[in-house]
Order: sequence, then C-alpha cells, then structure tokens
Amino acid sequence: MEDRSRRRARLVLIVGMLFALGAGVATFFYAQTQKSEAPAPIPTTQIVVAARDIPPKTQITPGDIKLVKMNSEAVPASAVSDSAQVVGRITLVGITTGEPILPTRLAGPNGAAFVVIPSEALGANGAPNPGSPNYRAMSITVADAQAAGGAVQPGDIVDVLYTLNFSPDKYLVNPQPQRNSTDVSARIVLERVPILARTLSVYVIRTDAATAERIGYLTAAGGSLQFLLRGPKDDRATGTTGATFRTVQPEVKIQIPEKITP
Repeated sequence: MEDRSRRRARLVLIVGMLFALGAGVATFFYAQTQKSEAPAPIPTTQIVVAARDIPPKTQITPGDIKLVKMNSEAVPASAVSDSAQVVGRITLVGITTGEPILPTRLAGPNGAAFVVIPSEALGANGAPNPGSPNYRAMSITVADAQAAGGAVQPGDIVDVLYTLNFSPDKYLVNPQPQRNSTDVSARIVLERVPILARTLSVYVIRTDAATAERIGYLTAAGGSLQFLLRGPKDDRATGTTGATFRTVQPEVKIQIPEKITP
C-alpha cells in the first residue's frame, strides 16, 4: 500500500511539472505573438512652422521658422516643406509660434504687401538693430510721364530727380539783379530708393525720417519730382552735381538770344 501511494504522489508531481512547463511555453509564444503584432508607427511629414510669433507685414527670416515632423493626417494640404519657399516672403497676417506656414498667409511676388524695415536691419529678436536708420514708408505722387512712362513697379529701385523754378526774389534776401536771375535748377536729390508699392500714380517709397521731411519740403516748394529707373544690380553712385543754365550751356551749346532793334 505504501509503494502504491508513493507512485501516485510521484505521478501527480510529474503531471504538475508538465502542466507548469506547458503554461510557460504558452506564455512565451503568446508574448512573441503580441510583439510581432505591435501597431504600425504613425506616418509623419516634415513641414515649415513659425519658430516664434511673426507679426503681419513682416519679411520672414531663417530665424523665424523651423522644420518639424507632424502627423501626416493633420498636415494642411498646402503646408510648405521647403524653407526656401518662405524665407524673404512677407506675411499678410500674424502667424503664431508653431503654426504651419501656408502660402495663403504670404504675399505674392506682385508686391501687394510691403515691409517698412528691411530684414537686414532686424536683429535676431525681430527688433531693429541699434544704429539702423529710422525707416519710414512714405507715399508721393509722380505722374506716369515722370516715372519712366509708368513702367516703375514695386520692387524697382529709382533715383529721384528734383526740378525747381528758381526765383531770386523768392528765395534770396537782397538779390543782386546783375548776378541773379530767374532760372531752373535740376538735381538728383535721392539715389537708390526702393519702390515698396504703387496705386496708379501714388508710389510708396522706403526712406528715413529726416529724408522724409526734406521730401515733404521739396514737394511743397512747388518743384516737380521725377523717377529715374535703375537697371537691375546697378548700385553705382551717380556722381552728378545738378544742372542750371550756367552748367548746361557750355555742354549743349545753347544759342543765347540777343536783343535786337526792330
């Protein structure tokens, strides 16, 4: 009886060990199956977003943007993936930090929007660099006949020619009739002026505050302004000194009328 009981106990132990081994093998294979069936990674797309808040009418610099990866399903259809497509463009509206840069929020190449302060005058924080000019946008009216036949467009660079009918009695104290007489004086008063925008014959130019005052005076003094359109990449100084009858006559050999007795 005792041997039979021992054999029965040994059999129960062996069966228990077999069950434990089977459970361990089943657990191992189940874990391997779960690993192989892990969910697929979420697809992402790299796009350009604002690295900081960008105000409206601001020219975008490399420091204003960054590239991030976003869930492809959440990426706007018109999102930009190449930073070169937005650097130098002008924002039509404000763009907040982390917001995708969309073409609809940027001005097109037709100069519909403009910036007062050029990007090269801005620091890393977006504020004007110390010592940079006090830039202003100023509008002046120049007829098509005085603006290269109306060919001047936003983005062009011009020189400004000013012509004034000079009257000694008006501008001088105690004029000397023997030495002074009414004449016309012409001078290029501004060089390399960028045209920011245009509406018919009204042009918006970039200048500094002090120059804006001088332009205001010249316009109110009764003279006329004329745009001289520069060629692309022509940044040379004119080197001219102005023209009056005294300087023009020796060059063009104008015949001086003489008084005659009828």
